[in-house]
Amino acid sequence: MKRLLLAALVLASPAAAHDQWSNDMPIPAWIKASCCGKADVHHLRPDQVHQTENYYEVDGYRGRIERKVALPSEDGDYWIFYSENGGVQSSVWCFFVPMAY
Repeated sequence: MKRLLLAALVLASPAAAHDQWSNDMPIPAWIKASCCGKADVHHLRPDQVHQTENYYEVDGYRGRIERKVALPSEDGDYWIFYSENGGVQSSVWCFFVPMAY
């Protein structure tokens, strides 16, 4: 269910990604608080992201992220969304990278 809610947030327009669903209906506050809260978003500097042939590695995140799941960043910055609780990190919900076209 959380991934479905997150997918709806990602598909919303960039300016309103955390304010409304893709159908322009408002996202309830309880959903915004439990899915992609302020503690879950990590704005990265380029030097914190390392690329291999098939993966990205991010300083501070313990896992590797497959290149094929990276999403294009609309502002040209790197962003990663995951939670951490008691030193245990979740899987990555979204990973945005600058894309060359």
